[in-house]
Amino acid sequence: MDLSKAVQVFLKDTAVFPSQPFLKTSLIVGVSGGADSLALLHILAGLLAPPQLVVAHLNHGWRDTAVLDAQFVSQTAASWGVTCVVETVDVVAQAKDEGLSLEEAGRRARYRFFARLAQQTGATVVCVAHNADDQAETVLLNLLRGTGLTGLAAMKPVAPLPEAPEVALLRPFLAISRADIEAYCQEHSLTPREDSTNADITFLRNRLRHELLPQLASYNPQIRTHLQQLAALAAADDGYLEQCVSHHWPSLVQEQTETELALNRERWRVLPLALRRRTLRRAMVVLRPFLANIGFAAIEQARQVAETGEVGAQSSLTGGLVLQVDYGRLRLTREPSRFPGDWPQVPDGAVLPLPVPGTIALNDGWQLESVWQEGMDWAQIRHNADPWTAFLAVPEAELWVRGRRPGERFAPLGLNGRTAALKEVMVNRKIGAVWRANWPLVCTAGHVVWLVGHQIDERAKATAVARRVVQLRCYKS
Repeated sequence: MDLSKAVQVFLKDTAVFPSQPFLKTSLIVGVSGGADSLALLHILAGLLAPPQLVVAHLNHGWRDTAVLDAQFVSQTAASWGVTCVVETVDVVAQAKDEGLSLEEAGRRARYRFFARLAQQTGATVVCVAHNADDQAETVLLNLLRGTGLTGLAAMKPVAPLPEAPEVALLRPFLAISRADIEAYCQEHSLTPREDSTNADITFLRNRLRHELLPQLASYNPQIRTHLQQLAALAAADDGYLEQCVSHHWPSLVQEQTETELALNRERWRVLPLALRRRTLRRAMVVLRPFLANIGFAAIEQARQVAETGEVGAQSSLTGGLVLQVDYGRLRLTREPSRFPGDWPQVPDGAVLPLPVPGTIALNDGWQLESVWQEGMDWAQIRHNADPWTAFLAVPEAELWVRGRRPGERFAPLGLNGRTAALKEVMVNRKIGAVWRANWPLVCTAGHVVWLVGHQIDERAKATAVARRVVQLRCYKS
């Protein structure tokens, strides 16, 4: 395969370059020093004038050879007359701080780096070297994690750059195999750096690459091709459904500000199921443009509340968003953080009895208070908008407060009794990893009844026929 010709055709055919593949503006190229990115830089350096290119290399700081990789990229770029910018980020620390895997933290760090560099240089295009094998791995990875059409579509050849949607992110190699790229490097005497972490099977993607995909290939040698084709088909269908959403969107949106978006409820309710889910997802992205990992459970719970809930009913969503049923409207709002500093925590290993009525002390001045409510106005319970107050119907007065246990599950309100892993719910609620183990859980002898500040259990929900309920309130004194 003539890779240079393929890249030239790709650039010419993209909407970013409607007339010709040769730019008059700077183009950023992400270069790690591996075969893929080195080949891409070599091709672009042959197609474009050197002043138009800026090499971007991010040192993640987790490999002993990282400094040598950065030196190699800088020296290679200099020998080809191309500007090179190297930045070092402590990705391990970022992963810990943000509760992310090393892979996800590294990905976010790279795109933030590209976005900053694009702003500094005025570049409108960033090129990265993801290839067809990467695409197959991404489809399989998304499938294993749980995904819809958008996830099956995997990476797009042309997409907005995360963190800077006004910049185009191009993947010229997305239809080109890793084998063809390696052959190009041999043909042009390129000597890429070998990334030792690519063989580390503690990373999920590497396990897929080195273990699962070869095993699947023993069943069907064309598995990578079929996964790539699945991505292409899913991308086309996903794109069509997004066009449908765009068609209905202007008639759905009744009000939009920086922190709130209101949809016409009746018009939303008559949409097909696929579009009801997608419009809720789009509303979330409008309010939180860089929101990732919007899970099925959160969307499904919000959809059910939006379809059948009475006025005042609400559902918490990913990223601190809340959906509330209003008169003829569905309101999605950014939930402000009432306590932007520390968060409530149970002492390590503690199981604290919670008397009813009574108050117990948590760490750092936080309190958890319980009182019986007899003959309480049902409307007050139903319209409760305070996430730090919960009304529960529990058969016994014995309650405990403790942290999460390994593998623990509960039944979030709104999922019709279906259970979910407590850890996954915490992740979807954006509770940072450092807080999850000791985040307070109110429990009966049998199960969790309240993930404090976020979610109550279906089995403990208060109803209009409950003779008395427990009111719980968590606050910082």
